[in-house]
Amino acid sequence: MVFVILLVVFTGCGMRRQPVPVQPLAYQPLSWQERHLALRQTWETLVAEREARERRAANDQETEMQEDAVRQLPYVSLATSQHTTLAEALSVLLAALPYTVVYGPQVEVTTPLTSHITHQRLDRAVATLVHPLGYQATVEPVRREIHIAAILTRHWMLPPRPATDDRFWTQLGTDLRALVHGDHAIDPASGAVVLDPTIGAVTVSARVARMPLVDTHMQQVLAVSAAAREE
Repeated sequence: MVFVILLVVFTGCGMRRQPVPVQPLAYQPLSWQERHLALRQTWETLVAEREARERRAANDQETEMQEDAVRQLPYVSLATSQHTTLAEALSVLLAALPYTVVYGPQVEVTTPLTSHITHQRLDRAVATLVHPLGYQATVEPVRREIHIAAILTRHWMLPPRPATDDRFWTQLGTDLRALVHGDHAIDPASGAVVLDPTIGAVTVSARVARMPLVDTHMQQVLAVSAAAREE
């Protein structure tokens, strides 16, 4: 009987035992420094977003202005003989237009050419005129300028890689010089290649006809470098 009584007592005590409640942590308000930091970060984010919107709006407006100016370019016609020089042809073409011609390095203005242009928009007419000479024409309608270039310059930035990777930089320089100068010996008049391994900068100057080859090669180099960086 004593054993039964003790068993009943201990069982009842176990059933009455309640779990100890866990007190939630008291709310700790942000300190003055934390509130100030959060406010400053929010303000800086708002300012950065506003500046980004303003830049996009300015770029869109400038692009729209340029496109509108191109659409409003005049249409011209020109017929030249085989004894007409580039300078003379452009002078006749722009006789009634307020445009200035800017000649780049190595543009031979006394080169004779024959051309027949009928009612073409000014930018297309100038491109048609200089294309047989291997030149590139760029019309800037806002500034009322026409740029004639025989040599183009492009810049690229390669992904970070060791500047001491002599094999890569030596091979890149060799390939680019072959594309710039072709099968001829290195001639400063045909362009130049400048490499800066310390920052991964590549600068190439080449004749208009050879620059597409350089562009294609550099796109391949950039693609391979990006793929190697992701691995």
